[in-house]
Amino acid sequence: MEIKKRFVRMSEEYNIDRSRMKALIEEFGGVDSYTTTQAVSIFELLFKMTREVGLDPEKSNEFFEVVSKVYNLEIHNLEKYKKGKYVFVPNHISEFDGLILGTILANMMVVAKTDWVSNPDLNAYIEKLFSIVGLHRRDTTSGLEVLRKCAEHLEKNENGGVTVFVQQTIAALDITTPEDIAVGVIFIAQKTAAPIVPVYIEQASVGQPTRIIFGEPMECMNKRKFGEEWLKNELELRAKITSPAARVPVLCEKHRKPIKERGF
Repeated sequence: MEIKKRFVRMSEEYNIDRSRMKALIEEFGGVDSYTTTQAVSIFELLFKMTREVGLDPEKSNEFFEVVSKVYNLEIHNLEKYKKGKYVFVPNHISEFDGLILGTILANMMVVAKTDWVSNPDLNAYIEKLFSIVGLHRRDTTSGLEVLRKCAEHLEKNENGGVTVFVQQTIAALDITTPEDIAVGVIFIAQKTAAPIVPVYIEQASVGQPTRIIFGEPMECMNKRKFGEEWLKNELELRAKITSPAARVPVLCEKHRKPIKERGF
């Protein structure tokens, strides 16, 4: 099935000037590699823009209305996931992915790099909008604690989700291998009976549509095959974006390297 005009375009009623966000992104050199100080500036501007249209930036649904307008979000197949509990496993292609997916549904927890949790100024914004848990990449103890917290989040929320970037870093799908994919989400799913849902998100843009497709729940619970199955799902979702085709992400040098060569 081709995905053309069947996306839901959000927040058309708000006349929001994107030029300030565009200028900030250009100042920071793109959308895929921010310091936490730069991330604070992004949140600060989004909170300001939300207030300017008479909405409350501390209410995640109202904040998301503005986010969806600023980044031209077009979303497909979200409605079916507004009730129930799910483990969302999107691709990771910009620093805005967590912000967008953390507020796209209520009661969301996002697994993020520890920098985003340990910075008090940044965390002061995030904690108003969604739950977040920090992960030390390639640290087994940290990983187990994150899985436990994700499971607890789902167990205490009748409707809610956790977002886990199983690539563990920003990377294009075309340089991602099955071996790069973290399989801990299987533990969360088995412990909570929450389906694992693949999501494809285009790189966030203020000048072009940012299209997001929620896929169908994955059936694969085999750790050895999960990476291959996840990648297959993501490529199929990407292929559904047409007229125009999904944009090729623009990445900095460190994010163009194969994941296994990055040595976090």
